[in-house]
Amino acid sequence: MSSVVSISEQVPCVPSGAPVVTATICAGPGEGQSIKLRRAASLFGSKAGCKLVLRHPTVDRRHCVLVNTGHRLVLRDLDTRGRTLRNGLKVEQEVIEDADRIRVGPWELKLDLATPTLAGASDSPIIMDLEPDPTILAIDDPAARKMTKLPREVSIIGRGPGCDVSIEDREISRVHAVIFSYLHKPALLDLVSENGTWVNGKRAMFAMLQNGDEITFGSYTVKFRSNAPQVNVNVNGNGKVTLTPSPFGPPPEGTFSDFIDFSAESRLS
Repeated sequence: MSSVVSISEQVPCVPSGAPVVTATICAGPGEGQSIKLRRAASLFGSKAGCKLVLRHPTVDRRHCVLVNTGHRLVLRDLDTRGRTLRNGLKVEQEVIEDADRIRVGPWELKLDLATPTLAGASDSPIIMDLEPDPTILAIDDPAARKMTKLPREVSIIGRGPGCDVSIEDREISRVHAVIFSYLHKPALLDLVSENGTWVNGKRAMFAMLQNGDEITFGSYTVKFRSNAPQVNVNVNGNGKVTLTPSPFGPPPEGTFSDFIDFSAESRLS
């Protein structure tokens, strides 16, 4: 099996054992079009670089993110003050179920979820619930002498007052990045921020995190803290061995072939 990719300039695709998500546009430009959401996180907003670029005055530059944890789908509003809807109700953070409808500006999308049936044990380790989620994920800010425990399954870091970790620095975007659990391990997604995110000195759109990693948002550096356990399984009663499956699926053809751009001001053919 291939080795774990920890830092990436793109958001990787989920493995074959993870939930499969198809978004179908029910209202708005592109109505009737279906889009596969194959990545570990799909960003919706009006800013170039989002998975779905939705250009309309009512859509924030970074509006919401749909996270595939490898086990379930979580929708997180990115501090839009209630302008992301799930089944007609305002969203902060919600677990998505099959056939749910989400609304972003004039677009309504129906989300169809399918969980693959795995053939046998050799296919299943990447989605087995081997350990509970980490009890502590935190940001250690040495400059402010402050440790902030991440309160949500998908936590926002940014300059805005509505972020879970708010850092007042002009180099940091209003909503800059999110940290979440992917296959029960902490992961980071840069929200196409203005000044970028670095993990241990390397620029990253996506990164799997470990305790003690240095994260730089723009020019502001903090440390990531976690008590995430080693993932182990018992094999034939012969003691515990480390499980090292490939956590990502193959990328789509073409570097950015699955990025979609719609505008409510233009009519699509």
